[in-house]
Amino acid sequence: MGPKRDYYEILGVGRNASEAEIKRAYRRLARQYHPDVNKSPEAEERFKEINEAYEVLSDPEKRATYDRFGHAGPPGLGFEGGGFRDPFEIFEEVFGFGFGRRGPRARYAPQRGSDLRYNLTISFEEAVFGCEKEIEIPRMETCPICHGSGAEPGTAPLRCPQCNGTGEVRHARQSIFGSFVTVTTCPRCGGEGEIISTPCHECHGQGLVQRVRKIVVEIPAGVDDGSHIRLPGEGEPGRYGGPPGDFYVAISAERHRYFRRQDNNILLELPINIAQAALGDEVEVPTLEGVVKLSIPPGIQTGKTFRLRGKGVPYLHGDGRGDQLVTVYVVTPTHLNEHQKELLRELAKTLGKEVIPQEKGFFDRIKDIFELFSA
Repeated sequence: MGPKRDYYEILGVGRNASEAEIKRAYRRLARQYHPDVNKSPEAEERFKEINEAYEVLSDPEKRATYDRFGHAGPPGLGFEGGGFRDPFEIFEEVFGFGFGRRGPRARYAPQRGSDLRYNLTISFEEAVFGCEKEIEIPRMETCPICHGSGAEPGTAPLRCPQCNGTGEVRHARQSIFGSFVTVTTCPRCGGEGEIISTPCHECHGQGLVQRVRKIVVEIPAGVDDGSHIRLPGEGEPGRYGGPPGDFYVAISAERHRYFRRQDNNILLELPINIAQAALGDEVEVPTLEGVVKLSIPPGIQTGKTFRLRGKGVPYLHGDGRGDQLVTVYVVTPTHLNEHQKELLRELAKTLGKEVIPQEKGFFDRIKDIFELFSA
């Protein structure tokens, strides 16, 4: 075997050729020497040589290395001895379709099963402290009668007569480049290569049956609204020995009547009256674990926030918990009796501002007269 030819010479381009020029040259030569078009004995070797050249020159990094070191490449990293993709794979990548690849079909390659999703709504408290939920999921499972073959026990699938077991149907067509062969999935067997003459009575030839299965899901403490819990291998079964899919639980947490969540902190708004705000007080504050005492200092203003440490949400990944933030707001009374009003007027005088009650207007007096006569 003689020395390897220069890659630029193989593609018939100059060393300063652009990527587009290299690709055009490759397309022209690949069509000319593809074994399904060119039946000469040396066509397949020539086709592989063309693809090897394109594999290097179409990659900027490989091309730069080749331009510097040639076929030998850097010490220990030469281009000799493989490392190239299947030339038919490159051809299909460039042209977008195949000419009828040789060798066994990949239909029996292991196929992973489909993933499943379940929407689960939990309470605010369950999201904070975690819980255990039993849910029912409908999913496809391997048929227990035929064990996934689809055929009635005691029978076996038959080779498809249309594709002769290949799962593919080839169609030859003429073009300006010669005779091309396109490959499509066999319409009779759906690409399986086999047909079932006596389908299983349980799964009707599908090899799978739908079952409702109960699964216990552990909801970790601190999970947030919109989180997903992954259960590996609990999805639908794979095919041809492939692994099963996964099962995902999408969490929705309900809103709480009093509390709001902000990351790992719990927020609470605490109303107090004007006497408590002015004089101070010791009040009871609700938390998710019961009531705690909180001292309100005299003269507190609306918006003051107190921190109850360790009363928040547990950290989902790690130890410890957030805090509960209690924000005070002063409630102004809207319905006072005469005694309460008089007390506030006396207070206003001591504060240096006398409050004079508003007199009734004309329309208020007319209203009182009508109420008097209607009584």
